Amino acid sequence: MATGWSEIINAAMQALDDERWREQITVSPAQFYRAKSDSVLFALPLLNSPPELLDYLEKDMVTPQYDDFSWESTEESLSGETSVETGLLGYELMSCVVYGEDGTSVAPYSGAVYDAETGIVTFPQQGSAGVHYELDFYTDGTFNDLTLSQKRLFGLAVCVAWDEDFSRTWLNISPKIHDSSFSTVNEANYMDKLSLRLRENRQSFNDELHKYEQLCAYKTMRSNGMRIVLA
Repeated sequence: MATGWSEIINAAMQALDDERWREQITVSPAQFYRAKSDSVLFALPLLNSPPELLDYLEKDMVTPQYDDFSWESTEESLSGETSVETGLLGYELMSCVVYGEDGTSVAPYSGAVYDAETGIVTFPQQGSAGVHYELDFYTDGTFNDLTLSQKRLFGLAVCVAWDEDFSRTWLNISPKIHDSSFSTVNEANYMDKLSLRLRENRQSFNDELHKYEQLCAYKTMRSNGMRIVLA
């Protein structure tokens, strides 16, 4: 039985406990899993001990499939249902968000119904024309069947990869504006604490990876096998 990429992302959510992740998955699950699948791929090389683990993860790996589509309500949509042909067939998950009047704020929209066989999305009768909708489509990727230990370790790897990538963004490392009406935290102290946190998180992950390697070695010894047994 295969393990979905979404399972790894969910494991990372449990470990990371980030309010932004919880908000993003609430607004658009398909878009959330699409975005975080990059973190799964980025974290994969971290799982290199024992080396057989990385080989096992990469063997028969299937990457997620995703796409997007946009639609804007028309005058015709005010009189009844509208069937929109997206040309996007066979996706497991479709999420729709509606843009607010300011053109930037978004909210989840549950009224759109996706038919995976035809690629048609049906919208209910609209209240006004010119309302902008964004649709995201997602089909989960898969790994070979993973144990609970492997899923947990993979989730921790995603946390480390995401945290390090997020902390390297231009916004976090660029000098901040200071004036008489606005001041930021001491940048030197902030960067020191950020670096310390990243080192601690990476060390914590390395400790977990070392424990996993020891567990594999123990199981291999108990089985009297010549090849490593993955726990």
